[in-house]
Amino acid sequence: MDIFRRARVGMAVLAALGLVVGAPAQAPATGAPIAEASAKVARQPNIVLILADDLGYADVGAYKADRYRTPNIDKLAKQGVRFTAAYAAAPVCAPSRAGLLTGRYPQRFGFEFNQGPANREFRRGYGLDAKELTIGNVLQTAGYKTGLVGKWHMGIADKFYPTNRGFDEFVGLLTAETSYGDPAQPGVKVWPQDRVAAAAATKDGVFQRWHHARILDGPNRTPVTDGSEYLTDYLTDRGVEFIERSAKSDKPYFLYAAYTAPHSPHMVVQKYYDRFPEIKDEQQRINAAMIASLDDGVGRIMAAVEASGEADNTIVVFTSDNGCEDYYSGLCSCDPMRGGKLTLYEGGARVPMIMRWPGKLKAGDLYSGTTSLMDLLPTAVAAAGGRLPADRTYDGVDFLPFVAGKVPGQPHDVLIWRREPLVSIRAGDWKLWEVSDKTRMADQSPYGDYTLLFNLKDDENETTNLAGQNAPKVEELRALIKDWEKDKKPAAWPSARDVTWNVCGKGFTVPI
Repeated sequence: MDIFRRARVGMAVLAALGLVVGAPAQAPATGAPIAEASAKVARQPNIVLILADDLGYADVGAYKADRYRTPNIDKLAKQGVRFTAAYAAAPVCAPSRAGLLTGRYPQRFGFEFNQGPANREFRRGYGLDAKELTIGNVLQTAGYKTGLVGKWHMGIADKFYPTNRGFDEFVGLLTAETSYGDPAQPGVKVWPQDRVAAAAATKDGVFQRWHHARILDGPNRTPVTDGSEYLTDYLTDRGVEFIERSAKSDKPYFLYAAYTAPHSPHMVVQKYYDRFPEIKDEQQRINAAMIASLDDGVGRIMAAVEASGEADNTIVVFTSDNGCEDYYSGLCSCDPMRGGKLTLYEGGARVPMIMRWPGKLKAGDLYSGTTSLMDLLPTAVAAAGGRLPADRTYDGVDFLPFVAGKVPGQPHDVLIWRREPLVSIRAGDWKLWEVSDKTRMADQSPYGDYTLLFNLKDDENETTNLAGQNAPKVEELRALIKDWEKDKKPAAWPSARDVTWNVCGKGFTVPI
């Protein structure tokens, strides 16, 4: 690879597009639009973003060593920076991904709830607003080849299709979940057995996924029907192939590897299942095995990056879209954070995040400043030497100057999550979660009527509710939420339904 040629081509593209490369005096203020690149680069780095699906903070060995074995993800943490206060834009798949992909609060364009089930999503045309630009769009403008392997979940119709939304290449699924393969194959383990039936079937002896849950390849939506290869392995194969092919190009590349693991249906093949004979609970064992398949995928992607000869000029980020699926009883850890997906406890929105960039980030560092998945777009664009579009407000910020200690403070003093009628805010060390519509009485609403206030510095597990002792802090945080809502939109579609379950000893009803 002629790296000097790549540098010349990349800079020529930037110049032709009017993208100025320069270093600002300081990082932008929290919540302010970002118009300038924040780093001067000799050549643009490749960027690999690996996103797990419903992987909890405690599900990674680097965050909780006594739970699951994730040696490849842990190795990545030793090679890069481990973030201990990284947050999703929402505690549920699609809105979280919308925030990650756009660098903006999903409430800016009405993406407050999941748009599924898939029939509803397709029939009513729900998806990422066509006016929104994705990280793929912005990096394409900066001269990148872009590829998506895995879960999209931003809409089914053509106007939402990934190759129409900033990705040169796509292979994966458009909806929330699909079968990981043919459940009739020898050695396939499923929990529970009837969970897969809706996602896959065998017709005339041939495995088929449900229509909206198919794996599609390319702009022509060519279906991938072979169910003999475990889906996590297949997505890894395609991600590795994209890296190997793109590394030979003169253009820098961006790979968005959006795995479905360990999202349901809980399904795994024998080679991963056999690693955990000590786990007696079948669901827990399958979950551990699914996480092991994800970890193996991370290892193979990292091996491809190393083999490309460009590892020193490749940014790798590993994270998850939200917390663990705690609506499956006993599946998630209640330590160090309680709660999981759909809840506004820390376990629902706080996620593992690791970033590796040799020579730019110190190996083995911890960063405890409050960050968001919305930051990944502006951070990537800054690292690429590009500019963010100036016609919209970006809620994410370039966090690299903060991580490097070049800018005081932290990327976000305030982060807010809303899933009406529930709302939560983190401001400094304080966290408030409550039912936002106080006109709903407890006997009239399935959500009840509660106000939870925690000091995360002293009580990361959110066990002691301080709302009754600190009414002024509650009112202060409510005022911040009201101010935040002034330029946000209501939900573009309703929640599909409510679910109720026990969250680490306390019952809650929340919208999907």
